[in-house]
Amino acid sequence: MNRDILRQVSIILITIITLAVNGAATSLPLNNVTTQQLSDSYLVRFVPAGYVFAVWGIIYIGFLIFSFWQALPQNRENSRLRAIGWWYVIGSIANALWLVFWHYYMVEVTIVMMLTLLATLIYTVIVLNRQKAASVGEYICVDLPFHLYIGWISVATVVNVTVLLNKWGVTDDALGLWWAPVLTFVAAALAISQRWLRRDTAYGLVIAWALYGVGVKQSQYGTSGMLPDAPALTALTTTVSYSLLAILAVWWIVDMVQRRRIA
Repeated sequence: MNRDILRQVSIILITIITLAVNGAATSLPLNNVTTQQLSDSYLVRFVPAGYVFAVWGIIYIGFLIFSFWQALPQNRENSRLRAIGWWYVIGSIANALWLVFWHYYMVEVTIVMMLTLLATLIYTVIVLNRQKAASVGEYICVDLPFHLYIGWISVATVVNVTVLLNKWGVTDDALGLWWAPVLTFVAAALAISQRWLRRDTAYGLVIAWALYGVGVKQSQYGTSGMLPDAPALTALTTTVSYSLLAILAVWWIVDMVQRRRIA
């Protein structure tokens, strides 16, 4: 089989497998525990509310669009797709395995899978930025899904590390008082830096979405009594998320105006 065809078929197959594993984790559920129950079993401050994880739906749609696009005969020899294709396969395998290990409370192993996934995404985004999309259609079908994906995985990696520390006995009293605010500013700084260096608005929008969800989670903790209410952290994450959203929106609008003037 032609190497390019093998890559195209492999990408389609791993996308189907990843979606199937996600579906099994939700519907069975894996290890007889739901995603919400897993989230509630680790009482950490820097974690978004459950509804925020709906962003996975958008990411999975991006997977499908990318898989279809790259499988088109005219894209078989696309140099960008050749450069990132097998990295997508590796990252998707790590994604599926992460979900399985997560449902079986193997947090230490999930860190390895998460870091593997993050590394593949960093490499992919670097390649895509070096070799610009040849058309708007290619940008929407290839670049945009990965920008959204890496934005969410950046947040998920931090949450994963926080959960691991919690499992190792670093309690919220010792960690949450300074860890969550620090991570909030780090996340916002990452969003601004990616917009500055790569004009990546999608990455920052995902960060803003997640930070707002962290604030909502604090209110849920207080209401349920699982953890004491943290109004200061709620106010901080909410303010940072709104500010980040406003900055990114204005930045994007200014860019559009400047491009039209040049055109």
